[in-house]
Amino acid sequence: MRKAEISECELIVMKCVWDAGEPVVCSTVIEKLKKDYDIDYAETTVYTFLKNLKHKGFIDSYKKGITFFVPIIDFEEFRKKQVKKFIDFWFDGDKDKFISEVKKIYK
Repeated sequence: MRKAEISECELIVMKCVWDAGEPVVCSTVIEKLKKDYDIDYAETTVYTFLKNLKHKGFIDSYKKGITFFVPIIDFEEFRKKQVKKFIDFWFDGDKDKFISEVKKIYK
């Protein structure tokens, strides 16, 4: 099943969920957004992003007093697809062109 695209904001929230390495609550994601990305979203905003990610099939949730969120999509699998999509779009699928460009940037 093809997953829906996610926005840049949802992607950052998703990265926080992946980075946690365990089920997370909304407040944990909010703290990580502030600490790691200097982003100060309201709790309702983060919760909306989490609900959207669940609806799009990226995370699941369960209640144990409060709601916990867990990734369904594997981080490495997602990253590989994103890198391939990037290279296909910006470098016409030519990995050598991509690597050449990276070398120019990171001299």
